[in-house]
Amino acid sequence: MSEQKFNGGQRYRPNPSLFGPIVLIAIGGYFLLRNMGMLPDAAWNWTAVLQLWPLWLIFLGVNVLVRQAPRPLGSFLSAIVGLIAVGVFGYVLLFSEDNALLHRLGVAEPAQLQTEDIAYAPEDVSTAQVEIDFGVPSAHLGALDDSNALIAGTVTYFGTLDFETNADGNEATVNLSTSDGAGWTWFMNPANWANFDDSHHWDIGLNPRVATDLRLNVGAGSADLELADLTLSNLELDGGAGSMDVYLPGGNYNGVVNASAGSMEMYLGDNGRQSIQIDGSAGSMTIYLPEGMEARVQVNDGAGSFTIDRGRFTQVSGSKADDGVWETAAYDDAPNRVELLIDVGAGSVQIR
Repeated sequence: MSEQKFNGGQRYRPNPSLFGPIVLIAIGGYFLLRNMGMLPDAAWNWTAVLQLWPLWLIFLGVNVLVRQAPRPLGSFLSAIVGLIAVGVFGYVLLFSEDNALLHRLGVAEPAQLQTEDIAYAPEDVSTAQVEIDFGVPSAHLGALDDSNALIAGTVTYFGTLDFETNADGNEATVNLSTSDGAGWTWFMNPANWANFDDSHHWDIGLNPRVATDLRLNVGAGSADLELADLTLSNLELDGGAGSMDVYLPGGNYNGVVNASAGSMEMYLGDNGRQSIQIDGSAGSMTIYLPEGMEARVQVNDGAGSFTIDRGRFTQVSGSKADDGVWETAAYDDAPNRVELLIDVGAGSVQIR
């Protein structure tokens, strides 16, 4: 520790701070005991710890003040401040549930993960508009087997589940999402890390016999979207920052797909006519074109990268390989074909 000289030739050496080491030792001890299975699976209220973050500033400020005391008193007082900080936040973590004092200070209850089965089965529905905002670490969406329900499945969530349904004649609407209940802090509890995806997961099915205008927002999680058996009239898909495997159906429909900052593997349908607008944004996307399906690809490269199967596609316009129009040999007269309008953005797109 460097010395500082003051008037009169006296030298002053600042007290070493014991606040940081004590806090780090407490955190390390907590994780060590968790790994050894010596702590109970309690509902640690990390939400409360984050709500009381100004207390950390207060403790840090007090620590700076007490270090100005003469040696070694300053270091001793710094250690006391560290122990008090560990005790206060340890108490908040463990005992904030049903605590009247902390509730008066506005400290929230620990977020609880809830599981619920959902189902909606309107009668005589032939078309539907379904909007799903997943907002979970992992999700699966597919087709229902032998069910009259329009939508059914199991969801887990924090806060409030928003499941709104309505039917008007032969058309139905479904909106499924969650309202944040401070559940984003759930991942801070190490007890939840081992089975994070298994515990916080959505498994949803849609009726394959209903023509569906489908709108999906995957968010920051991963999703397995097995849509190949569904009947789509329109598709809007926002990949967010997560990763996705997407299996599209055949048939006649339009679509808009945004890879955003995530990664996506998309398998196109093998029949019908589709027009799909794709925004690669900053993500990466691989598109698989089935044998027997013809395609026309119009690409605007931007700052990203674009690659295409040149053994199957021929460039029909444009001067650059990654900026122009590509077609398969029999596209013009094909009964089964897809048109892809691709804006690569800052990401990467490849067609296989």
